[in-house]
Amino acid sequence: MLERLPRPLALLVLGLFLLGAAWCFVAPTVRPDGAVGNEYTDLMLFRDVTARVAQGVPYHQAAAELQREHGYPLHPFFTMREPALSVLAARLGWGAMQGLAMGLAVAALLVWTRALVPLVSRAERIASLAGLALGALALANQGLLVGTEPWVGLLLTLALACRLRGWPWAEVLVIGTALLLRELALPYALLALAFALVQRDRAAAFRWIGVLAVFAGAMAIHAHFVAQVVRPEDLPSQGWSGGQGLRGFLMGVAYTSVWQVLPQPIAMLLALLPGLGWLALPGRSAWFAQLLLGGYALMLMLFSRSDNFYWGFTVLPMWFIGYALLPRAARQLARAISSG
Repeated sequence: MLERLPRPLALLVLGLFLLGAAWCFVAPTVRPDGAVGNEYTDLMLFRDVTARVAQGVPYHQAAAELQREHGYPLHPFFTMREPALSVLAARLGWGAMQGLAMGLAVAALLVWTRALVPLVSRAERIASLAGLALGALALANQGLLVGTEPWVGLLLTLALACRLRGWPWAEVLVIGTALLLRELALPYALLALAFALVQRDRAAAFRWIGVLAVFAGAMAIHAHFVAQVVRPEDLPSQGWSGGQGLRGFLMGVAYTSVWQVLPQPIAMLLALLPGLGWLALPGRSAWFAQLLLGGYALMLMLFSRSDNFYWGFTVLPMWFIGYALLPRAARQLARAISSG
């Protein structure tokens, strides 16, 4: 993609990334709320809800009681997470859930191994898989798996590989599963439907309409059960208009990956770099991948607050594949600039 840019646009892309890299070192240092500390956090809430479900308390009752007790909002209904993850974890236990997460990560690695064969060189494939594994290292921390975002990120990673590999039904199944865990997977389904409509692919469009219909039905059922346990005086949501800009995205990636142990400017820079690599992805599905990741990045920039930095999991581990494509991006930009 980058090598086909006119020289002015190639210079603009290079300038924007250099500006973003410089900004990482001059932006004020802050730590997302809930990243550290002893206060009651969202992850503690999700863990405690699952523990009560394991004791036999119905999910919606347990979630309402704990959210009310700890000052969490209950209006509108989707402030209460969908029940699938907590119910499954209550039955299987978190040890088994971690094994399931590792299995999904291995599956993603295997499918990406095949998906990248016609697109990039062998060295780039090996580096891509190393990046994927690096992005999945957070799964070693069982405590992070109580949130739905790591699971959504894993499933989005697997679904994108299925799309690149040409397995449409597997892609639909994976995204349908992700939607039952959290509505954060919805942008993928909507983007896939938009591509199907633009390409006039009726079969694909009907598949995605079916997925969205099932999701809408599941959310309607969820809303019904939430209404049974919510009181008029319960707190309303403070909204999702964090407006953190680039910081919101980079901090989300940095603090949900191995880079969280590094000084913040370096961690933010490392979180930024894969974006340039992804712009160099070749193939017919490159636009889909770039729009998908760009859309999630924009979502974090506009809507994430500092206390839900864990939304960064939605682009991991696939975001780190971009590291492998950085040399390709540099070569493409150099050609585009020199040929202008």
